[in-house]
Amino acid sequence: MKYFKTRRKKAPLIFAILGIVLMLASITTMFWWETKGRSLFLYKEVLVLNQSVETGMTITSDMLDQVKIDPDNFIEGALVSKEKVLGKTASHYIPKYSQLNLEYFLSESVEAREEDQYIFTVPADWIITFPNSLRRGDTVYFYPVRVFKENVERDKDNSFNTSNNIKISSEEDLIKSEIAYLKDSGNREVVDTKGEERYDASANISSIEIITSYEDFFYLKGLASENYKFIILYKKSL
Repeated sequence: MKYFKTRRKKAPLIFAILGIVLMLASITTMFWWETKGRSLFLYKEVLVLNQSVETGMTITSDMLDQVKIDPDNFIEGALVSKEKVLGKTASHYIPKYSQLNLEYFLSESVEAREEDQYIFTVPADWIITFPNSLRRGDTVYFYPVRVFKENVERDKDNSFNTSNNIKISSEEDLIKSEIAYLKDSGNREVVDTKGEERYDASANISSIEIITSYEDFFYLKGLASENYKFIILYKKSL
């Protein structure tokens, strides 16, 4: 009888100890899950910037990190491999810790491919008119037009109302270049909204950036200083 009484007295103590052990195990498991387990079993790696990148900067390996996050928080087209963006040029400002998409960078077809080529923003007051269907990668031609009247105003269709106060140059004066990228008033790239069709753009073009050499840049600059403005023509990229 004394043996059974001793066992009955120890049983609550044993259950209490087991309860404490299970509680500690549960807390330890929850802590491990939140700190390591969730990342280990559910999260996947995605590529992010470890610093902010300005327009025109070339991406190097030290600018990139791979972090694990919930796949539900991946942006559309999120990149996971550094090789996809190494050496590419940012087409606009990208803030620190941003996930990356290939649309954030200039395509290889419009990157400056030679040492004497640079990206240049064409001042808006140099331009008489340009096609609103321009897109990144197009080959363009600057046709110089001398404007004699100073108070020339821009019309709503991106052209200047010059009346008869102009002098058209010859075809030999055409300057050939390539569109690096186009931006709207919010500094976002202007792209097609319907695949490869040019009927609908994501916004109106406010800024044109071209790939050019120093020689062509100073030639354009020299013409602009002599009251020349430019009609921009283009050939659709293939």
